[in-house]
Amino acid sequence: MDTFLLVLKLVIALAVVLGLIWGLARIKKRISPTNSATIQVLSKIPVSRKGSLLLVEVGGKKLMIGATDSNISLLSEIDMLPETPETNEVRHPVQLDSFMLQHSDSPEAIGFNLDLLDKDAIASLKNSQADSALAGSVLSAHTWRQLAATLREKTVRS
Repeated sequence: MDTFLLVLKLVIALAVVLGLIWGLARIKKRISPTNSATIQVLSKIPVSRKGSLLLVEVGGKKLMIGATDSNISLLSEIDMLPETPETNEVRHPVQLDSFMLQHSDSPEAIGFNLDLLDKDAIASLKNSQADSALAGSVLSAHTWRQLAATLREKTVRS
């Protein structure tokens, strides 16, 4: 019974200490916030063990500051362009099979040389345009079979 009371007192004391630490941290944050309305640290990059670069906004001006343990110096005032909101582009999927068939006469138009492929691979590419939703995809088993067959033909065995 004596051990139980000792453990209970220890748990209560630990809870009180943790509560005090939490309460003092909240009071400190209210008294001196790290980013006030007039000074904001936008970015901090450590450059050595004791030094770092800080991008600070003070009164609408952006300043690059070098800070070490013993010195703080203004490096430059930065004129940044106002941020423009990103435009939400509507993207549509492109059917590459029809594109490749339209431009199969001009390999430069599609970005690679069709001469490197054998004639059977080109013919199967033209024939497989509407086989399935995965035709020509990395996920298609037919694509992997074509690759294996082409590699077998191109590999020289001694």
